[in-house]
Amino acid sequence: MAVIGKIRQRSWILVGFIALALFIFIIEEAFNTNNRGGGSKNNVGKINGANISGKEFSSQVTFYEEGIKLINPTFQLNDQSRAQIQEEVWNTMTSNQLLGDSYKSLALDVSPAELADLIWGNNPSPYAQNLLRQIAQAQPDIVNRETGQLNQAKVKEFINGMDKFDKANKTNFKETVAHIERIIADDRVKQKYAGLIAKSFYMPTFMAKEVLNADRTAKAAVVAVPYASLPDDKYKVSDNEIQTYINDNKAKFERDAARVIDVVSFDIFPSSNDTAVAKEKINSLRADYLTSLPKDSAFIARNSVQANNVEYFSKDNVLQTKRNADTLFNLPVGTLTNVYKEGNFYMFTKIIDRRIAPDTVRAAHILLSEGKGSDEEKKSANILADSLIRVISSQQKNFGQVASENSKDEGSKAKGGDLGYFTRGQMVKEFNDKVFYGMQPGQIAKVETQYGLHIILLIDAKSPKTVTKFADFVVELAPSDETIKIAYDKASTFQQQNSTAEKFDKAAKTENLLKDIVLSQNMVDVPQIGAARNLVQWAFQQEKTNQIYLEDKIENKYVVAKLKKITEKGVAKVEDVRDEVAVIVRNEKKGKDLVKQLNDAAAGTTDIAAIAAKVKDASVLDTVIVQFSQAMATGIGNEPKLVGTIFGTPVGKTAKAIAGERAAYLIQTKSADEKGPDVGMDISMVKKIMESRYSSRLNFQSIFESILKKADVKDERYKNY
Repeated sequence: MAVIGKIRQRSWILVGFIALALFIFIIEEAFNTNNRGGGSKNNVGKINGANISGKEFSSQVTFYEEGIKLINPTFQLNDQSRAQIQEEVWNTMTSNQLLGDSYKSLALDVSPAELADLIWGNNPSPYAQNLLRQIAQAQPDIVNRETGQLNQAKVKEFINGMDKFDKANKTNFKETVAHIERIIADDRVKQKYAGLIAKSFYMPTFMAKEVLNADRTAKAAVVAVPYASLPDDKYKVSDNEIQTYINDNKAKFERDAARVIDVVSFDIFPSSNDTAVAKEKINSLRADYLTSLPKDSAFIARNSVQANNVEYFSKDNVLQTKRNADTLFNLPVGTLTNVYKEGNFYMFTKIIDRRIAPDTVRAAHILLSEGKGSDEEKKSANILADSLIRVISSQQKNFGQVASENSKDEGSKAKGGDLGYFTRGQMVKEFNDKVFYGMQPGQIAKVETQYGLHIILLIDAKSPKTVTKFADFVVELAPSDETIKIAYDKASTFQQQNSTAEKFDKAAKTENLLKDIVLSQNMVDVPQIGAARNLVQWAFQQEKTNQIYLEDKIENKYVVAKLKKITEKGVAKVEDVRDEVAVIVRNEKKGKDLVKQLNDAAAGTTDIAAIAAKVKDASVLDTVIVQFSQAMATGIGNEPKLVGTIFGTPVGKTAKAIAGERAAYLIQTKSADEKGPDVGMDISMVKKIMESRYSSRLNFQSIFESILKKADVKDERYKNY
């Protein structure tokens, strides 16, 4: 198992570590600090009145970044990952501040024994599993090969000798384990807290009855008069009325802080001179290649994109890269293409080989030496390999017996060396090339890899496909420094000459203008622009609109921005929602008038058609079907008041007119189910199902977000980050 874990390509481990690192929501001990109420001038926010200093926040971000590098040394920080780290750190500090006292009062903790079981037990935490894979690669015998479980005796031995092991093997498991312990302990406390909240959910009997009968239906005849039938200019709406509506419906108009900008973009495209230089380079490279023929392998290794890793690819593999697969697979072997352009690259390609090869194989192996040995050791291993191949070929023993007796791979020897099925590219290159391109099922061969000398038996081969080996030679068509400088000069000149909003708006009409881009406080990727954290930070640091700003190079452009609008967190102002609310208030006024008209028309009669005939633009819908659990009415749309009125009106009766979302209605209920379709469940069963369903949704994140809405949290990270 250990060696196979090595000879299989290990990119999946790196992906797993990156995923783990990016989604860690948890660093408890590092946040247990006493200077919550400090008076730092560089505060990044407040949580329930307690200042969070920039120094404290920065130290925790650094701690987090170091933790990621510890778990995955190859991880590269960029603007997006830094922003995500800062968000996770802020959320962790906030949750600990808001819930820390609750944890203590509920005595939520993780004991040393519980923590040890979560890391080294038979069912380790997901956060520990990636670490354990890493440890198992370095210390194979820590896993019981028969059961797949951790060997507890070896675990204790490893823990006690971790300092020596790290020193001898130049690893840092002790530090990593300590980091994972903090992660798991914090996560476990959060799970316990969420579990307590979830267990407290209760479904009352009356609600269960509503759920059970939620699918009952009703039918009604409806007179409808649309608001659009009345002219807007007869129903003026003042700002005072809009403000009153906002005050009465504050929850609808809660807004996060935002900024709106207009941007003029100065794109950086390669110039004609840049294109000529790129073409000259690629043509020169092709000429040099021709001089290397017929012995071109060294040139390919030095100059091709593939270098020493020229491999076979199927047509499907090539299509995934969005390249022209037909060209590569139709050209004869030996072809050297002319220079062609794909995307931002000029290139030419040499078709090296083509063959039929399986997509999936099953193989067994016998490992006779591990890693790099001396020449004498390699010679001895080869002699032994030849001897064992003769034993197998003469049928004195089968391959499985020889593997069990001689293989140094503890993971596969118990299975007779069987590695199971695997696809092209899963094994290291030498092993991969031998089984996919150099053997037939039933054949035995030997191959040397960086992990040792292997005797291989190819057991089965599936899904044969045409594969082509080719080498690409590429020159990127990129803007030169001079081209970049020209774009910067244009942007800088535009900013200097249009330093006021009026000048900006006038000049922008003839430029590449991007209007009304909305920025949120901690945004990194700006719509239509790209990663532009500095631009966002600038916008939120301004105290008034119409400021002009030149952003540094963003990907392939410079931008000059005008701050158009400032929206602070809180209830929206009249000017921010005037058009939106004016429609609502105007419809309310229309609704009152139309309701009165319908009620007047219904006086002394229940004849729906007669009522409709008395009201201008009224129409009759003879059969409107509604369902108790939905706000939609057939033929009408989303009208919750209409649905409620139909179910609330006795069958055969005519209700008073109501003002709906888009029209005024007068309703006459024709029929209504007393209960929903019989689904064979009693109330107690419904209660259990609903309690289970809602409890499962109450994870820590959902609970925390609900608490956050009610808390006094002021996020001012944008001032410094």
